[in-house]
Parts: sequence; C-alpha cells; structure tokens
Amino acid sequence: MVDATYEIRVAGAVPEQDLRDMGAVTPAVDKVNTVIYGIADQTALYGVLARLRALGIEVVEVRRIVYPSSASKARPDIQPEGVDDEDQ
Repeated sequence: MVDATYEIRVAGAVPEQDLRDMGAVTPAVDKVNTVIYGIADQTALYGVLARLRALGIEVVEVRRIVYPSSASKARPDIQPEGVDDEDQ
C-alpha cells in the first residue's frame, strides 16, 4: 500500500482562526495563495474542502502526495506516482 497525504491550494489567504479550526493541517502562505498540507486521508480532505466552501474560499488545486511504503519496496514492479522508469 502507498502512504499518501493531501494538500489544497486556495486563492488568497485563509484567516488564521479558520486554519486553527481545521485541526491537524499545516498552512503555508505565499504571495497570493495558501497551501494547506498534511491532510491525512480522504475523510479529512472532504472535511477541509467543505469548510473552505462554507467560507467562500476558492480552491485552486488539490494534490495527492504519495510516499513510497514498504509494500512498494517489496514489489519493484510498482512505481510511486510521478516516477518514471527513466528516472531510476
């Protein structure tokens, strides 16, 4: 099994209090976007997306961040997402 988390990029800044209310997520603010990362699973992802929608915040991008696990190391025929055979 592949371990993964999710990150959400939104337009503009998310108010600090709302970020705290979302719980176990980590924000990173750049010039015009906020990236919320460390979302552990799809249930948490949908909860954060619902909260952002309720706040009227535009979601720009949602990404699944994949981390190789011991299962993929045991099966060399399985490549983590985003890795080509040419990269190795």
